[in-house]
Amino acid sequence: MEIIKEKEAEVFDFLDKELTSGKKWLVYEAGSVIKNSNELHCFKDPPGAKQYAHDNTSDFDRMVTESIRIFLETINKSNMNTQNLEYLQTNLKYFGFGDKLNEALEKNIKDEKAEFQLKVEIPHFNNKMDYTLHFKKSSQSDMYFFNRYDAALQNGKPELDKIQGFYVNKGHGITAKESFNLLEGRSVFKEMVNKEGEKYNAWLKLDFENSDQHGNYKIKQFSDQYGFNLDKTLANFPIKELSDPEQKKQLLSSLEKGNAQQVTVSKDGKEVKYYIEAVPQFKNINVYDQKMHTVRRQNIQDFKVNKGVGEGQKPAKKQEQKKDAEDGQPKQKQARKRKLSV
Repeated sequence: MEIIKEKEAEVFDFLDKELTSGKKWLVYEAGSVIKNSNELHCFKDPPGAKQYAHDNTSDFDRMVTESIRIFLETINKSNMNTQNLEYLQTNLKYFGFGDKLNEALEKNIKDEKAEFQLKVEIPHFNNKMDYTLHFKKSSQSDMYFFNRYDAALQNGKPELDKIQGFYVNKGHGITAKESFNLLEGRSVFKEMVNKEGEKYNAWLKLDFENSDQHGNYKIKQFSDQYGFNLDKTLANFPIKELSDPEQKKQLLSSLEKGNAQQVTVSKDGKEVKYYIEAVPQFKNINVYDQKMHTVRRQNIQDFKVNKGVGEGQKPAKKQEQKKDAEDGQPKQKQARKRKLSV
């Protein structure tokens, strides 16, 4: 039984008035799609409804007799399930999983499973990410919730694979691409909520040396109070994109998502491409060439900074810089593998 969406309000209003008038039973054609209220026939008692159904049933049309209240409950449940499905599908798009899981998601919800998992593989450059998404049915209703997902980074070297569980809070959280960037060792800028329900901004970075009781890497946070200002830090470098407001906005947004973003620097009268990434822990950025080999920051800071870009943030302390990629050596990759979260 379905009702055309545009006619739902009309049908509900009609049945509500019929209930108010004392009619409690409904007759309609089995398997039909209700296009308007004229296709519904209401009666005060079961005998009258059954007689009408009998008289109008043929070899081609079969009439159904049902309580109006049960009919409304069924329709409401169907609508709720549809809205729930659409909400979850919207969540999957927000998190970067696209629509490739929509069919499997709908099937599992129709099967009314208490909980289920969906798996999807997404390539990222030369690496591969395997995601396991966890869905659970509410104990209080028929609603399903997307609670968390596990992200596994595989780059062809099993000893360097990493796995992390990420929780979903009311449709918000770390996206699929951001989880890849975090497992690659980069930092992501997110809006957070503390125990008191207050919102604040912070850069997040996985601590590959320490894990929690669930086997997840612990997460380092660098809030605004920590003192890292990405905009001011970038002003220390003669990056062409900073001179254009729209390109600057896109650059900042990309870096905040944890991406290693390509930028343009003028060198000896020529434009040279580099990749940069935010390093909030050391209040700076890392710079790479086109082959993602580490480049000393001074190599491009020595170029004349574009006029009008503004004052830059002071360089990090020498003690901190020793720990960064500033020494010209590639960043050390971690070889520890973690369990999936539970």
